[in-house]
Amino acid sequence: MDDFMYGDYDYDPNAEDVEYLDYYDDEIYEIPEDEPWEDDDDLESQFTISELYEYCVVPTVTDSARHLYNILMWSLIFSISTRFVRVPACLVHLMSAACGCVVAWQLFGQRTVYMATLTAVGGLSLLTSNALVKARRGPWTCVACVVVMTVCELWWADPVDWHSIRGAQMIILMKVVSVGYDLDAHTLTACPGLAELLGYILNPGSIIFGPWVSFKTYMKVLEPASWKTWPILRILQSLAASLLFLIKSTCIISWILADPGNKWMLAYRDALAFRTSHYFVSYMSEVSALLAGLEIAGVANPGSIEVPRSLGEVVVFWNMPMHHWLKTYVFKPVRGQLGVFWALLFTYSMSALFHGLNFQLAAVLLSLGFYTYVEHSLRYKLSSAFDACILARPCPESCEHTQKGWSVFTICTNLAFGLLAMFHLAYLGIMFDSSPQQQESGYSMKHTLTKWSILDYASHWVVLVCYIVNAVI
Repeated sequence: MDDFMYGDYDYDPNAEDVEYLDYYDDEIYEIPEDEPWEDDDDLESQFTISELYEYCVVPTVTDSARHLYNILMWSLIFSISTRFVRVPACLVHLMSAACGCVVAWQLFGQRTVYMATLTAVGGLSLLTSNALVKARRGPWTCVACVVVMTVCELWWADPVDWHSIRGAQMIILMKVVSVGYDLDAHTLTACPGLAELLGYILNPGSIIFGPWVSFKTYMKVLEPASWKTWPILRILQSLAASLLFLIKSTCIISWILADPGNKWMLAYRDALAFRTSHYFVSYMSEVSALLAGLEIAGVANPGSIEVPRSLGEVVVFWNMPMHHWLKTYVFKPVRGQLGVFWALLFTYSMSALFHGLNFQLAAVLLSLGFYTYVEHSLRYKLSSAFDACILARPCPESCEHTQKGWSVFTICTNLAFGLLAMFHLAYLGIMFDSSPQQQESGYSMKHTLTKWSILDYASHWVVLVCYIVNAVI
C-alpha cells in the first residue's frame, strides 16, 4: 500500500518515464429508495441541537442502518461460516458468491440483471481468451466489459436504474480486468476456476461499495482465522468514522452553513458535503471488507484531502485502491506502448468512461489531470530555483535542499499551494450538489457549465495563469 501511496511523487517533469497522478474518483454511491433527508437541502440554522438530533440525525442513522445492515450481516456470515470452521476451498468460493448475490438482490432488486450480465460477459471473455489465446487477456476482457457498460448506458438500461448501480458495475469491471492483466504479467501463474472467479467478483464485502482488492488478496479468505486475530477494534473505528461522516454530510454541514451569503462559501459547503459523503462510503467499504475477511490498508485519507499539501495528494488519497488499479492496469501498460502523454490522456478518459458517459465526469477528470500536471511541474521548477522543499510530496529528511520544511519561505509557499488546492476543490466539487433529480440520473453538461459559470470559471483561469508561469520559467 505504501508503495503506491507515495510512489507517484518523486519524479522529474522533464524525464521520459514520469508517472503523473492519474485518478480522481468522484463516485458517490447512492442509498436507494426514499430517504427523509433528500429534500432537506438547507437545514435552518435556527434549529436547536436537540431538534437537529431528533429530526435529522436519528432518521439518517436509522434509515441508513436499515439499508446497510444486510451488507454487513452477510459479510460477517461469510467469514464466520468459512474462516472460523474448516470447509473445502470450493465451498468457500461458492459461499462468497452466494452471499454477494443475496446482498446485491436485497439492495438493487431486479437491477442486478445488469450486474449479472457484466459478470457473465467479463468472466466468459477472461476464460475464453485464456483458453484460446493465452495473451492480452486483460485488454480483451476490458474491451468486452466496456462494450457491455456502454450498451447498457446508452440503449438498454433505464438512466435512473443505471446511475444507482454504476458504482457496483465499476467494481465488477475492475476485478475481472485486473485478473486478466495479472495473468498477462504472470503475477498470477494460473487462471482462476469458475468458482474462484465468481467468489472473487461477487464477494459480499466488496460487491456494493468496493473497495477493489486483488485476486491474491481475496484468496487469503481460505486461510483460517480466529477471534484473537480478528481486527475488531479497526472495524468499530471505521464504522464510527463512517457514521460520523454520514451525519456531518447530511445534517451538520447544512445546519452550520445554512446561509453562507457568498457564492464561494456556498460552493465550499456543497463540495464539502459531497466529500464527506464520499468518506462515509469509503469507511463503510472498509467495514464490509474487513468483516468479509479481506485485508485492506485503507481506502481514503480525509485529513490529506481536507488540508492538502497539493492536488496530487487529493488525487491519490481520494480512493487509494482505485488509484492503484488505474496506475497499474491502465497507465503503465499504455505508457509502455504510446508514451506518457497518451497514457495520461487514455487513463483519464477510461476513468471517465468507467464512471459513466456524461460531460460532468469527463470535465472534472480531465481538469484534474491538467491541474495536477501544472502543479507538479511548477512546484518542481520553483523547488529547483529556490532550493527549497516545496515539491508536491514532502521531501525526505536527507534531502539536499538549503531551505528545509521549517523555513519561513517553505512554510509560506506550501501553505499557499495548499490553500490553492482547497480553492480548486470547492470549484470542482460545486456541481455535485444534493439535487435528487440530478443524483437519480446523473449530471448534465448544462448543469456543470452553469455551476462553473456562476463562479466565473475562476479555477480554470487560475490554472491557465499557472501554466503560463510554468512555461515561462
